[in-house]
Amino acid sequence: MNILKKPLLIGLIIISFSVFVFINYSSNKNNKIFTKFINDTSLETVSFLNKDQKKFFLSDFKGKVLLVNLWATWCLPCKIEMPSLDRLQKNLGDNNFEVIAIAVEKTNISKIIDFYKETNIDHLKIYQDKTTKSGLYTKATGLPLTLLIGKNGEEIGRRNGPWEWDSDEVMSIIQELKTAN
Repeated sequence: MNILKKPLLIGLIIISFSVFVFINYSSNKNNKIFTKFINDTSLETVSFLNKDQKKFFLSDFKGKVLLVNLWATWCLPCKIEMPSLDRLQKNLGDNNFEVIAIAVEKTNISKIIDFYKETNIDHLKIYQDKTTKSGLYTKATGLPLTLLIGKNGEEIGRRNGPWEWDSDEVMSIIQELKTAN
């Protein structure tokens, strides 16, 4: 009789664990894409230039949901994900949402412009942080780093590494945030 109890107990443990994992996974759809934000970031100090050398701060975009991507032309995973960021901006970009891709490198802006042309990036504005301090202020551990920022300028979540940014999951999350007060 003891022999039969052991497999039954193991089976119940496995089923309980599976149910726990399923409930935990399905209850937070953002958890699969974005990790918890870091409280001690200095987002208000993140500054960058456009191709005309006009200086911007993330706070200039308050009122919009932002997907801020820190990348570099020399970063292969960054290059791979840029087309999906461009498609996301094309599909959802408006007065309530913008993708802000910031090239974090000291190179000449012409290199970034050439990269956009070579990879057919048509919907993202060209931004650059020549100081590379945006990585420090956001507590980046590498590139690419993508931050999801709410309308009030607060970080909602982050993603280290590349992602398919125009996936249905991401677009659903952004649509939800765009329509929220």
